[in-house]
Parts: sequence; C-alpha cells; structure tokens
Amino acid sequence: MAEGTPLPIRYELMARRAPEGQVDLGALIPGAGELELEIGFGRGRFLIERAQAAPASRVVGIEIKAKWAHLVEERRKRLGLTNVVALWGDARTILPRIVPDGSLSRVFVHFPDPWWKKRHARRRVVDDGFLTELARLIAKGGALFVQTDVEDRAESMAELIAQTPGFEVRPGFDHENPYGARSNREVRAVEDGLPIHRVHATRV
Repeated sequence: MAEGTPLPIRYELMARRAPEGQVDLGALIPGAGELELEIGFGRGRFLIERAQAAPASRVVGIEIKAKWAHLVEERRKRLGLTNVVALWGDARTILPRIVPDGSLSRVFVHFPDPWWKKRHARRRVVDDGFLTELARLIAKGGALFVQTDVEDRAESMAELIAQTPGFEVRPGFDHENPYGARSNREVRAVEDGLPIHRVHATRV
C-alpha cells in the first residue's frame, strides 16, 4: 500500500454483532415496552424514525452489511436513543436462535430481495423458512409489514405469507405506511413517483 494511503475501514470489527447462541432481543434493551424488529435496515432511516415515533417500544434492527450496521448504531448513540439497537448479522441464521416464542409485536421488512434470476433464489430472505420463524416469534395479534415497489413481487410475497400457518393477510395492498417512519428506499420511491405495494399480515 502506498505511503499516505489510508487503511481500509474494517467495519466487521466495529459493528455490534448479534449475540452468539440463543438470542433474547428483549434483553438487549432494558424496559418492558413492546418489542419490534426490522430486518435489513440498510442506511437505517426507518429504524431511527420508528424509535423516535414509538418511544415506548423497543426496536431492534438486523442488517447483513457491517458498514451500515455500525454507522446506524453510532448514529442512534449520537441521537441519544435508548430504545433501539442496530445489530450486524444475517437474519436467516439469527431468527432460529431468537427466544422466546411470541416475543415480537411487529416485524418490518422493506423492499427485500432484489434478486430476479433463478440462480439468485438462494440469496432471497423472504421464503418459507423465514416466514415460519416469524410466525413462531410474532405474538398473536402482532403484525408483519412488508413493502416493495415491484407489484408482482408484492403479490408473490403476499401469497407466500398467506400460505404460512398462523398468518392472515389483509386483502389488497395498503396505500399508506401507518408506522410514522419511512425507509430510505421508500422515500426515494415516493420521490420518483413509483407506486409502493404494502403487505400487512396479522398473526392469528
């Protein structure tokens, strides 16, 4: 490396990792507020805004990219937010380790799975196994909220969720996001005039 060239930033050494073994998300944030989970928070706009909009809730985010996990965790610290944490990890391997069952009030998944070709299917997050874990973790009466700007993707996810035991999907797509927070991609889609298809399911 040339003299004077800055060393690469090793975000994987800096990001807050999800705990090893069993993961009790409620233990990560003191208090007794409802527990919410955002999967794949990216640049973290929704995660931060949701924590601000619902101060009585405890909000946990899981992000597979160490850079964003670290930067968002540092941002929430600067803002003095104590009801939210940003974790680095792969939700597909973390969800099966989360305890106890029925501990989540709400789960948010924004604009997931931008993989179109069949050879990329293994990279997709929203699949049967993922939804089965969410059905285990979301309390009865709790909500699963998924949104995308791709209509056929929304239709396929809504069908997949409806086929998962324990979920009831609200007919059609929601026109509004009722959670007082918007993801970075959602803001951009609105600015570009793209329709957003929101799937809202209830744990029954």
